[in-house]
This record gives sequence, structure tokens and C-alpha cells, in this order.
Amino acid sequence: MANVFGTGTTGQTGNSSNQLVVSRARAAMEQLKQQTAAELGIHNYDQQYKGDLPSRVNGSVGGYMVKKMIAIAESQLAGGTTTGQF
Repeated sequence: MANVFGTGTTGQTGNSSNQLVVSRARAAMEQLKQQTAAELGIHNYDQQYKGDLPSRVNGSVGGYMVKKMIAIAESQLAGGTTTGQF
């Protein structure tokens, strides 16, 4: 099964599994990541060394990002107006 964020397969580790399908979305994804971290009370997330953060913290940011992206996609599929908003 192909990974939608990269060229690797699901469960595969390495740099290839962390590539965006739409490279122009990189800035929007970074913005979403920073906004999500701030909403979870993690400030200056972009400046922190992620190796010093527990996996529970980093996993929370990623998990909440996925929930937000699903909500955006569902709204777009239903004809909503959340295009590009986080």
C-alpha cells in the first residue's frame, strides 16, 4: 500500500516516507504543524530539538494534524468552504 506522504510503503522507515505528494504544500504543512503544536500548548515547536521531546508529545502533534486534515477534506468533499484553512 502506497504512503500518501511519500514514495515508500506503509510501515517503511527512512527519508522516502516523509516526502509530500504535493511539494508546494510544504509551507502549509509547516504552518499547520506549528499551529497544532501551539493549540496543544507546545510553543516554539519549530525551534525545539524533537529528540528531547517524548514520543507522546510528537505523536499528539501528528495525530491532531491528521484529524484537522481529515476535517478539511471532509468539508471540501461536502462542498464546504474550509479550503486551505487550518
